[in-house]
Amino acid sequence: MNQTAIGGYIARKRKEQNLTQEQLAQVTGINQANISRLENGTANPSLRTLKRLAEGMGMELKLEFVPHVQPQH
Repeated sequence: MNQTAIGGYIARKRKEQNLTQEQLAQVTGINQANISRLENGTANPSLRTLKRLAEGMGMELKLEFVPHVQPQH
């Protein structure tokens, strides 16, 4: 998953909970401008930041290593 996809996912989950970026910033302690940069894919979040965002939205962060799917010819 690239940082644009991660940012889009964060934005979708935030909006599903009817949270503004400012509200999420208040509960996570992450600056609203940084949340904006994460959501639009211009910043790369650390694992710590992802965990804080997940917790701020009442979620858990799940990290998996999965094999690449090889295209079949």
